[in-house]
Amino acid sequence: MTAEATNVAVSTSRAGNVYEWIRERIIDGTFPPGQRIRERDVALELQVSRVPVREALPQLESEGYIETLPRRGAVVTHLTVQAVTELFDVRSSLEVLGTRLAAQACAGGTDASRLRDLLGAAEAVLQENNENLIADINSKIHEEILELSGSHLLRRLMSPVNGQVRRLFHVASDRDQLVQHHEHSAIVQAITEGHSELAAALAFAHVEHSRNECLPIVEKSLKA
Repeated sequence: MTAEATNVAVSTSRAGNVYEWIRERIIDGTFPPGQRIRERDVALELQVSRVPVREALPQLESEGYIETLPRRGAVVTHLTVQAVTELFDVRSSLEVLGTRLAAQACAGGTDASRLRDLLGAAEAVLQENNENLIADINSKIHEEILELSGSHLLRRLMSPVNGQVRRLFHVASDRDQLVQHHEHSAIVQAITEGHSELAAALAFAHVEHSRNECLPIVEKSLKA
């Protein structure tokens, strides 16, 4: 590898690390909506130059985490009703497809032990009543279902969506998590038993139930 290629690889890696660092803090609410993302502050915090920070911002903006405003620069976006509605529209199609494919894969002999382990971990976290951990483990369950689907294209398409779903789960953490867990349990059972159409139907109902719960919470947060 040439020196120039090495420098490009290092720069790309640093920008990727910066992107992940900022994104996770937006997702968990450490960087709330409206907060400015200052290149200088991030660079000092991560002990990098401003270059990888500047390179990370366009991806964050393309995925809807930040927006560039006149005289303010990069600012964390709000979860609007329209954005959340679009998010659920995508989920109701792609997540349902992923769930159907996951069940078909299990029917063909794919090991779903990690999905069962995550469901067990979710039950344990639910008993602790830790809202942030519940949001994260629920997101991992959805991501593992996509892994089981075996579709590389679907996973790539859902990657930015999953980040926004995690962010939404943190915002709407006061939902009835026990109901969510029961729905996840039914979906996981249908997947692991290879019942593809049942799993898809349960996934669709789960997404629509989540839509009906989350939209009022988002509306309320925007009025606060």
